[in-house]
Amino acid sequence: MSVARQVGEGSGVVRTALVTIVTGGTTFLITNGLDQPQAVCITLSVLIGGIVLMVRFLVEFEKRLAAVEKLERDGMDDMKKLVGDAFAKINEATELFGSVEASALQTDLVTQLVRNSTTISPDSPPIVYQFVQAKIKETSDFLKQLSEGGTVTYYGEDRDWLLGLTRHATLSVDAISLAAVDHDLWRSEIGQRYLDAQRRAARAGKRVRRIFVLDNPEMERDPELRRAYEEQRQMSIDVRLLDRSAVHTPLQVQLRDLIVFDDILAYETTPTISDPQLAQVAETRLVLNDARVKECAQLFRELWDISRELRTEAQRNA
Repeated sequence: MSVARQVGEGSGVVRTALVTIVTGGTTFLITNGLDQPQAVCITLSVLIGGIVLMVRFLVEFEKRLAAVEKLERDGMDDMKKLVGDAFAKINEATELFGSVEASALQTDLVTQLVRNSTTISPDSPPIVYQFVQAKIKETSDFLKQLSEGGTVTYYGEDRDWLLGLTRHATLSVDAISLAAVDHDLWRSEIGQRYLDAQRRAARAGKRVRRIFVLDNPEMERDPELRRAYEEQRQMSIDVRLLDRSAVHTPLQVQLRDLIVFDDILAYETTPTISDPQLAQVAETRLVLNDARVKECAQLFRELWDISRELRTEAQRNA
């Protein structure tokens, strides 16, 4: 009980006592002024004072009883709300766990993600807390877009998607390489990792094919292109060259840098400009739309049919 409440209750008792005494005293003075016997004056004073005391006691008791009843009702409402919220959370958690169990993903990986996420608290350094929050939201949005079979866009050059998809392809990796996107790629760190993942996929019996698109016939003489061609052929990657001029007009507008994984997912990159020496990757897209992926796979097949092997010096001069 707080000090303020104790003072309030003490003041109430004092007021009740004063009212009783004043009432009894007033009654005594009135009856005594009417020349009533002393015994009658005292009796009436005590009686009326007692009645006043009892009435005030009943009034206070009724107030306290009403307050207790209100407190009990509020407590019951709070308890019902608490129990209802608890059951709602239990139902939600049960439904969520059921979804995890029914998911095609490994249950232990999903629960491990949730468990590890709970170790980050608001007491963590602000930059860590906010960064983790952003990554969780990013991952959530990524999974949502993948599950809906749409298109996921990454602004800039991605590496995790490229390497991850290549390492986990189960059937095939079909790539169209434009000079504006792939210049200097094969000597870079990510290019070396990408080639290693393709090499492993090819040796595991998966089909790995690449079409190098030549913007002009002179590109075939480029030592870097020839080196990349021969190196990838030695890795059991099927490599061909495609003269842009040999591409049929209806396909010219569709020609772009892309990779088709297992014929069910397309990985597309868009350069900032067409100049191979200055271009950078503007954005990367993962396409899961079935109709769009089929178009990409059909585009690769048509370009593969009109592409060719690297010609020797004698063949070029013939």
